[in-house]
Amino acid sequence: MGFFSKIFGKTDEQIKTDENLHLSKNVGVPYNNNLIQTLINEHRELVKEFTKIAKTAQNKKYKTLKQYLKAFKVNLEIHNYSEKIQLYTYLKNYYKDMEDEDFIDEMSKSAEEIYKNVFSFLKKYETVEFNDQYLGLFKSELNAIGKILQSRIEIEESELYPLYKR
Repeated sequence: MGFFSKIFGKTDEQIKTDENLHLSKNVGVPYNNNLIQTLINEHRELVKEFTKIAKTAQNKKYKTLKQYLKAFKVNLEIHNYSEKIQLYTYLKNYYKDMEDEDFIDEMSKSAEEIYKNVFSFLKKYETVEFNDQYLGLFKSELNAIGKILQSRIEIEESELYPLYKR
């Protein structure tokens, strides 16, 4: 028996079996007690940043607008990565061959499509030299993206995140 095995009262073989069961179920993506709260907090920050972008555009502060768009893009990429790697990988393995598997796959695919569209929007406007000429189109596209993101956040928090469990 190893040192930690003696402390926790398990043999080395029992520990190896426990580890293998845990890893085989999650394919190396461990459960994270803080993940859902972290993702919800990121949603709140993204909403705040999005609101700042809209207000800054309304006030025609174009230089600041570009800075806010870049910050939003970086934070959205971080959030997308966390969801893709930690959340979806875990959920897809946890619910493999179960009733919720199709829902999780649909959510994952639609998330990728939404992020692709949002990143395309952000990329388009990171190269534009803002002026009053672009403002109307920008605000219209920003409003449409805002509605999509708001709807997505509501679905994730009410239907997807509750599926994340041990």
